Amino acid sequence: MKTNFLFPYRLKTLSGILFSISFILLALFYSVSEFSNFEIKAKVFALFGDTGLFGENESFFWIENSITDELLILLVIPFGIIFAFSKEKHEDEMVSAIRLNSLAWATIINYVIILLGYLFVYGMPFLNVLMVAMISQLLIFILLFRFRMYRFYKTAAHEE
Repeated sequence: MKTNFLFPYRLKTLSGILFSISFILLALFYSVSEFSNFEIKAKVFALFGDTGLFGENESFFWIENSITDELLILLVIPFGIIFAFSKEKHEDEMVSAIRLNSLAWATIINYVIILLGYLFVYGMPFLNVLMVAMISQLLIFILLFRFRMYRFYKTAAHEE
């Protein structure tokens, strides 16, 4: 099977390391209060937003904002995509089938998370559900695919 949409195998290790580090930093930023105090402030361009808690919505304006989480997301998503969709050392139809199956299950699980959040989480905490859903599909896919590839390689080693 021709897999032109996959990144080269040589990017897998580096992107996996950078994805893991940036994901851990992002998780610490959102879950540990000492890390959330670390802020990098910058003046950024906003297509749409508000100027404060009771500020009016504005569009096409400049705002001073903490960009720490944006920088971490800019690392997590691209490196996660490269790591998830890099070719394996020996790419064949079995690996493609495992990848497709893992992607389908990751999509289903992610939408179940969104649906449960939509039904049971209200107000501002719902934004946290959406933020988690933004990277959870990628994370679930990586975990499922890596686990299934581990089992596949382990089974193949037993048969030899």
